[in-house]
Amino acid sequence: MDHAVPAAVAAPPPHPTTPHSHSHTTRRSALDAMVPSVTAAAEDRADADYDSAGDSQNSFVCQFNHDSCKWECSIKTDYKSAVLQQVMDQHETKDGSRATIDQLKEFGITVYLAEHDSVDMFLLKQVVQHVSVSKSDRSKSRYENQRCLLYRDANGRLYNLTLNNGSGGLASTWKGLIVSFSGMQALAALTILTRAYACADVPGVVLKPGYLSLILGLILYEEISHVWLNTSMFVRGTPSVAAFTLLSHFDSDWPRKITIFLLALTSAMEEGSDYQRYCTLIGVGMAMILLAANLGSRAWCFMKWKPVKLGGRVTSLFAPCITLLIAAITGLIFPYMGFTRIQAGGKAAVQLVIVNCVIVALLFVASDLDVVQQFVVTGSDECDQGNVNITLGIWFAMTAITCLFAATKISPPEPHPEDADPILVEEQTSPVGYRVPNFPDFPIDPIHFGSKGLPCFSLKLEIAVGLLVSVGVGAFVVSTSLYDYMDDASDYIDQN
Repeated sequence: MDHAVPAAVAAPPPHPTTPHSHSHTTRRSALDAMVPSVTAAAEDRADADYDSAGDSQNSFVCQFNHDSCKWECSIKTDYKSAVLQQVMDQHETKDGSRATIDQLKEFGITVYLAEHDSVDMFLLKQVVQHVSVSKSDRSKSRYENQRCLLYRDANGRLYNLTLNNGSGGLASTWKGLIVSFSGMQALAALTILTRAYACADVPGVVLKPGYLSLILGLILYEEISHVWLNTSMFVRGTPSVAAFTLLSHFDSDWPRKITIFLLALTSAMEEGSDYQRYCTLIGVGMAMILLAANLGSRAWCFMKWKPVKLGGRVTSLFAPCITLLIAAITGLIFPYMGFTRIQAGGKAAVQLVIVNCVIVALLFVASDLDVVQQFVVTGSDECDQGNVNITLGIWFAMTAITCLFAATKISPPEPHPEDADPILVEEQTSPVGYRVPNFPDFPIDPIHFGSKGLPCFSLKLEIAVGLLVSVGVGAFVVSTSLYDYMDDASDYIDQN
């Protein structure tokens, strides 16, 4: 089905290239980067095919022949892209977009169509919410969730609607953190940090929160970063990073920053004071929540659970906190399921749980040695760790059992027939997460859809109010310094 989305776009005009003439660019760099074992004959054939083909439907595919120990290159035809391009070429009229959309629907793709005269922030959020609810179910094949968001201009030309608000840079950073995330480091840190709570009732103990802030901020940066983005993408089913920027009220990684700032600020308090000890334990608790939430959100994704549906204004406002709590609980119950290699499934997943359970348990036991605690959780060596060891021992046994059963439910990845001929490509700058390569992009900046000011005030009236507010703020700040002068004048009067 296609969803007609009225749209009024405040953005620069698109590239003059029409979608009907836009095509895939065959990359010669694929041949240039090839290893020397490619034969000259194969290169000549590929060059000849490149010169003769030169259209959007063809691309070079090189496979390694184990018998001849050489790379063999051939032309690969993307059937669906070729069919779509054919339909586009046959209907190069103002009303031809209808036939193109019908062809996409025949391929099983849900098309969200935005008209040129009515795109706004409300409409974009509605599209994202609809996709999050109906097209982000990871319990289904991703080919059952195929979708695209197209923009149709006044001439009937189609474009991929994307956001030009920096979401591409955030997506690149997020993908890098996803790759470099270490489940074992996160789980080891989560368990070792619990040793600080053995000092909750020990007066005078110094836990060195500044040292902890350095460890968390530098060594465990990947493991505590972008928890709201992770929970939104994996737990709530937000379709893309661009969609997250539309729904989120926060543009920065505030949970990590607040945690590090609290520990750094606590280090400036009086050493050994109750305030420093309690604030340190609060900072450690926040760090543990971030570690558990990142593990839990990844586990939610790898176990292919359905996204959490949070509707209504109230739940939407507190959605980041609610999903953070859900992900943290999931991470405490299924911590090993947040490891990247758990996706292998089968015996490999079970082996991963067993091996990492032993490694993390050994690291936790080693952290009970005074010589280790002096460097890891400074000050905890002065506290009785008996209750912590008992609690964590039970937790290790329970989580290992739950993860072993959960690991057996993960099926090894199998190739899908559609993998050989995809019609969509993943695109994090699209509000729905995918784009059609046959169409050019039409980037818009959501800032153009921001608040237009109070409708009952004119521009001149708002400027006048702004001037009054500015003078009032300045007068208030200046008045705070007059109290000192008034106290001095009062003392002078009393003396005379």
